[in-house]
Amino acid sequence: MSVIRNTIKTFHPAYFAMVMSTGIISIASNMLGFTGIAYGLFYLNIAAYAIILTLQLLRVKMFWSNLYSDLSNPKLSLVFFTTVAGTNVLGAQFATIANQPCVAKLFWFFGIFLWTAVSLSTFSILFLKCEQRIELVLHGGWLTATVGTQSVAVLGAILAPKFGCCSSLVMFSSFVWWMIGSFLYMILITLIMYRLVFFKVSLDALVPPYWINMGALAITTLAGSILCLNIPLVEGPYADLLGFTKGFTLFFWSFGTWWIPFLVIIGIWKYVLHKTPFKYSPLYWAMVFPLGMYTACTIKFSQAIKLPFVAHISTYFIYFAYLAWVLIFGHMIRSMIKVACAPPATPVPPQATTGAK
Repeated sequence: MSVIRNTIKTFHPAYFAMVMSTGIISIASNMLGFTGIAYGLFYLNIAAYAIILTLQLLRVKMFWSNLYSDLSNPKLSLVFFTTVAGTNVLGAQFATIANQPCVAKLFWFFGIFLWTAVSLSTFSILFLKCEQRIELVLHGGWLTATVGTQSVAVLGAILAPKFGCCSSLVMFSSFVWWMIGSFLYMILITLIMYRLVFFKVSLDALVPPYWINMGALAITTLAGSILCLNIPLVEGPYADLLGFTKGFTLFFWSFGTWWIPFLVIIGIWKYVLHKTPFKYSPLYWAMVFPLGMYTACTIKFSQAIKLPFVAHISTYFIYFAYLAWVLIFGHMIRSMIKVACAPPATPVPPQATTGAK
């Protein structure tokens, strides 16, 4: 029981990134015709989401002070947007793989609720309480704010044609979230580039969080591509935005592609040249998600701009996503077994404590 209680107490908010990663690789697999893998990961993701959400809710009830401490920590606060992204990615699986738009709508509404709660709490705390220097708190994980926001736009754009008389309102809302997410990316990536160029970054801080630099662009590209594809299906003045949306989406896809070789070089520099040992952390799911998201967004992007040859990138990129998912999932299971089998900590006798004083 002490192991379970301690797990709940120290539960890392980044574990929802596992749901994000598993979900988007499932969706990308479905796009490429790997339906067996898509459905297998879909069912696994339902179980993972239920377990992770339950643990997070138990933490809210049992260890609110610890949760609030994480919310108040500038290094961790914006990572709570993974709850939003995980919810909407699973909703997108229900919409695109299981063809259950009614269930997907429930996830979208819950995702909107989570986005509102996380946005108001995290940014308010950052604005009012953060007094630390930028180089001590800023990292690529802050871009999960963009990922969470764009996940609402993605699922909204997918479901917009299914809302009947409210389709135009849902499409408009999806455009609004897409714009907010794009704005957040431009602001945060400017700060991150400043931090990377002008301040020393420790080896431990490099790699996992900074893959979100590309992942945030990939999900922004996916949102823009789905908006482009679904504009003809929804009544309203959205046709006037089609050219702008395509151009902006091309901009984000190009920038995301530009990031990939730099992130690979950083990984080689850390793990090969400096021989840094690999130690599992839930933050490593932040490396898996961008690979799956880039695969999915490239397919939809090629459809939106009517250039089929671009989609060939995804037919190869998906295997890197599979490899990364298997490696990180294996290390996660190994880490969980190690924690479960660890002997309980021996309490310090009162006499020893008194003697030390």
